[in-house]
Amino acid sequence: MENQCKFPGPLMSNEMQKENLNQFITQKSEECLNNSDVADRVEEYLFWQIMELFFVNNGNIMMSQISALLLKDYRLLKKRVSEDTVTEIYKQWCLPLARLSCTFAPEQELRESVIKMGDDLDSKGLTYAAHICFMVAQVELGSRDQFHLIGSKSLPFGIKILNEAIYRTETYEYVLSLTSGLGQPDFQLFKLSHANRLAMNTFHDVAFKYCEVIARTLISLPGSFKRTFLERVILLSRNTQIQLRQEDQPEWLQELCRLHSVKVSEAKTNTKDQPMLPTSSKHEPMTTKIKDFQSPDPEQHIISVEEFNSRYTSNRLLGKGGFGSVYSGVRNEDERQVAIKYVKKGQCYRSFNSHDDLFSLPVEVALMERVCHPPCCSNIVEMLEWYNLPFQFVLILEYPSPCTDLKMFAKRYGGCLSEGQIRHIMPQVVQAVQHCRDRKVLHRDIKASNLLINLDTFEVKLIDFGCGVLLKDIPYKQYSGTHFFWPPELVLFEEYSGIPATVWSLGILMFNLLCGEYPFNLKEDIDDGCLNLCPGLSRDFLDLIMWCLELNPSLRPSLEEMVKHEWFTEGVPDLHQAPFKGMDMQPPEEESSSF
Repeated sequence: MENQCKFPGPLMSNEMQKENLNQFITQKSEECLNNSDVADRVEEYLFWQIMELFFVNNGNIMMSQISALLLKDYRLLKKRVSEDTVTEIYKQWCLPLARLSCTFAPEQELRESVIKMGDDLDSKGLTYAAHICFMVAQVELGSRDQFHLIGSKSLPFGIKILNEAIYRTETYEYVLSLTSGLGQPDFQLFKLSHANRLAMNTFHDVAFKYCEVIARTLISLPGSFKRTFLERVILLSRNTQIQLRQEDQPEWLQELCRLHSVKVSEAKTNTKDQPMLPTSSKHEPMTTKIKDFQSPDPEQHIISVEEFNSRYTSNRLLGKGGFGSVYSGVRNEDERQVAIKYVKKGQCYRSFNSHDDLFSLPVEVALMERVCHPPCCSNIVEMLEWYNLPFQFVLILEYPSPCTDLKMFAKRYGGCLSEGQIRHIMPQVVQAVQHCRDRKVLHRDIKASNLLINLDTFEVKLIDFGCGVLLKDIPYKQYSGTHFFWPPELVLFEEYSGIPATVWSLGILMFNLLCGEYPFNLKEDIDDGCLNLCPGLSRDFLDLIMWCLELNPSLRPSLEEMVKHEWFTEGVPDLHQAPFKGMDMQPPEEESSSF
C-alpha cells in the first residue's frame, strides 16, 4: 500500500501511515543530534537514523546496510560529541552489531544472533540499542513480551508533548499505530496516562479510542494487569463515554467490567476486602469527625516570660524556618524531653479568626488544636500545650527520641530510599493525612523535611502546620507550601482542591524519596517535561506514582484508594525490620530535625 510503511520491531505497528512520517523522523533525528552531548541522545539519534533507513526503503533493507549506516554515523558523531562518549557507546553495541551484520552466516542463524544480542542489551538497560537489534532482525510487533518501554528511564509527561504529536499527524490513528497491540504492561501505563491527558484537553473521542486499545490488550492478557489498573481504565472509559453522550456500553467495555468482577472476586478471596467498582465521581466532600470543637481563647493562655522559664528550659536549636524557631527542651516538673517552638508575633505568622469571630489565633496553633484534640493520631506530632507570651507564641511539642527528619534519614542511604522502606513510611503518612482531613485541616507542605522518623521504632510523624489552612469544599486560589509540590491545576488554572492536591504532593514525596530529587521544578516542566525514573522501579510502584501524578485531579486516587493499591497490599515483606536491616541508626550528635 502506497500510504503505508513497514516498521518491524516490538514497539512498532507492522504497518504505519506514511503521511507526515518522514518529517517526524527527520525532526527527531535533528533534535537528538543537536543535543547529542548527552549519552542517551546519541543512542536515540542512531535509533531514528535507522528508522529513516527503514522508511526510505519501505522496510526492505539488508543487514549490511545497517553496518554501513552505523560506521557513517560514527564518523559524524565524533565531530559533534565527546570522543570518549561515542567510543564507549560504539564499543558497547554499535561495532559488535556492525560486525555481526557483515558476516556471511545463513540468514536465519544471523537473525537469531542479532536477537540474542538484543536480549543481552535489554537486560543491561540499553533499551534503544536492544530495539535497534530487534528492528534489524525483523522482529514482529508484540513478540518480545519482556521488552520494556523505549526510554523507560524517562516517561513523557507534559500536555504539550501529546498535543504536538496529535496536531503533527492531524489524526490520532498514527499515534495509536505506534502502540496498538503491544501487550507489555509498562507501556499500557504510559498509554493510560496519555489518554487521561487527552480527555483533560477535551479530546474525548481520541481518549475513548485509546481506552478501547488498552481494554482489548487487558482482555487478551488478563493475568498481566492488576485490579487497580482495570478500575482506572473503566473509570476513564465511562467518563469519556458520558462526555461523548454514548448510551450503549460497547462490547469491549462490558468485557472489561466482567474481567474486573473476576479480579474483585479473587481479591475478596485473598484479602477478605472487596474493593468498590469506580464511579464517575471522586473526592466527595469530607465532613469533620471532631464534634463540639471550641477554638481556644488566646487570653486564657497568657503567661509571663519568667513563669514560662520556670516551667521549661530551652536547649539547642533544632530548626529554623519562616514561621518560627524550634529548640530541644525539658519540662522542668518531670524532666520530659520536648520540642519548644517560638513564633514571633507580627508579620511573621499567619492568623485567622475562630468560628465565632471573637479572637484571632496563629494558624499553626489553631490547626494543631484541631488535629491534637482526642482521639489523637500517632503519626502526627502532638502539641502538648501552648502559651501566649508578650512578643511571641510558644508551642510545646512532643519530641520523639532518637529521631530525624526523612530528608536527613534519606541522606544516610545516599539520598534515596528503597521501595521497601518507602512502603513502610507511606501508609503512616497517608494515615496522618486522613486524620487531618477528618479534622478539616489541610497541611499543604507534606515533604521529607516535615516528616520525623523515630530511629528505634521507625514510626513516622507529620510536623509543621505553619503552611496549613482549614479544609473546605470550594477551590483554593493560593498555595503556601514548597513550590516543588505545587499541583498542576494551580499552575495551569490558578486554583486547586485540597485532597486531590494533597494526593499529588504524596506522589511527589514518593518520587523524591525514591529518586532523591523532585520531578518538576517549573511550570514548563509540567507543560512539557518528562518523569525521570530510577532503574529497577517495580511496575506497581510506577503505576501508583503515575496515578497520584495524574494531571487531571479528578482522576487521582482518594487517600483510601492509595493504601488499597497493590503496591501496598501484595508481596509486602516484614515492614518493621527488613527495609532497614543492617543500618546503624544512632544519630550523630549534631544532627537535628526541622519541626
